[in-house]
Amino acid sequence: MAAGRLRICKNIGATHITNGCYRLHPVEWNIGEAAGTLAAYCLDKRLEAGQVYEGGQRLSDFQDELTRAGVELARPEVKGY
Repeated sequence: MAAGRLRICKNIGATHITNGCYRLHPVEWNIGEAAGTLAAYCLDKRLEAGQVYEGGQRLSDFQDELTRAGVELARPEVKGY
């Protein structure tokens, strides 16, 4: 990823097949929430997005930040009756 660029909403890379997964508003909003939280996290920590993505403790800390902000990190489990 180029420095200073976050992929959000319809700017993510998707094929015509996978685009069906991303076309729903809640999914687009989730991508935007994550990107906005990442931008704020990077500014606060003086990091580039790629440094967070590399993994380790930074990624774990960022995921904790997302959870605290109420951003869903996984699909909710749906159970039948």
